[in-house]
Amino acid sequence: MAHAKFTTQEGISIEIEGTPEELSAVVEKLRRSQDAGAPPGRKAARPKQAGRTKADLPRLIDDLRNEEFFRQPQGLGALRTKLGEMGHHYPLTTLSGAMQTEAKRRRLRRYKENGKYVYVQ
Repeated sequence: MAHAKFTTQEGISIEIEGTPEELSAVVEKLRRSQDAGAPPGRKAARPKQAGRTKADLPRLIDDLRNEEFFRQPQGLGALRTKLGEMGHHYPLTTLSGAMQTEAKRRRLRRYKENGKYVYVQ
């Protein structure tokens, strides 16, 4: 019966016994898992997907437009607050691009009021 002892890159010391074929299979499996960055015996973790997509924001803005949220001029801060109340948190930089697109497509009007852009139906 063969005997092997080695240490992984993480500093874990491993000692195994078995036939030479079993030892080489285990060593090869460990080597592959270290190359992939996953712990031995586990599959590589799947990257988590975000809960929302880029298509969600235009749909949310459309919903607000249908609720007549933009009947009065609304700034990006008010939009961000309203979306936050609905459970959708976006940074202002994301909202500004989406609102520019809404204005370009003539779904909303955009003009400056006191040095800041506001949006209205």
